[in-house]
Amino acid sequence: MLRVGKVAYSNTLPLFYSLTGFELVEGHPTELVKLLREGSIDAGIVSSAEYFFNPELYYVLPDLSISSIKKVCSVLLLSRVPLEEVRKVKITPNSLTSRYLLLYLLKKGYRIEPEEVVSGEDASLCIGDEALNLRNSFPYAYDLGEEWNRLTGLPFVFALFLVRKDAPKGRVYELYKSLKESVAEFFSDMEEGKLRLPGEEAFMREYFSNCIDYSLGDRHLEALRVFFSFMGEETGRNPPESISLFPL
Repeated sequence: MLRVGKVAYSNTLPLFYSLTGFELVEGHPTELVKLLREGSIDAGIVSSAEYFFNPELYYVLPDLSISSIKKVCSVLLLSRVPLEEVRKVKITPNSLTSRYLLLYLLKKGYRIEPEEVVSGEDASLCIGDEALNLRNSFPYAYDLGEEWNRLTGLPFVFALFLVRKDAPKGRVYELYKSLKESVAEFFSDMEEGKLRLPGEEAFMREYFSNCIDYSLGDRHLEALRVFFSFMGEETGRNPPESISLFPL
């Protein structure tokens, strides 16, 4: 049975809403990346930075991602001071993508390079449900998806559905079809009031409708190229020459 990694965040609910017939393996983003890289799982919704580091291992499932067009609502820099005054920042270890995105925004947008610390921070980078729960707890909250769009005019791709190139192609196609059906069924049921959303109903309806984007179109791919180019500058590695979409 195809083994599929599932991040236990609210933003993955549509992808797995009605998905059956696959072995689901839950974990934090960094855990799932490790499992996917070593072949302990065959596919998963993981940090888009993983494709930058190991493009030779994967196909990207087409027209599926966890992205934002403008605001993302669940990837936030929560700060005690205005962003231009931030000197020490605590960064979650759970997502390399969000870390590099924050570095991009600070360097390109604000021309600052705060020190990364584990305590005594001016601001903290939070993702997923933690960000949703803490969004109103700080004097300043900066939405990284919105900040990226303000600088580039592009959407941002936080996570890709990656499949290992050695995974059985027939089962991968079935996975892709089932994921698309799951997303469509989730939004249909949400609109018809057939499901109970976690947390505050009104906010979570706004979150799924206007914050998280589950597509992966040409502008998303352009955004990935811009982001991967920056990651190349930061790491000294050549970015992927192209993004290999799974052949349907």
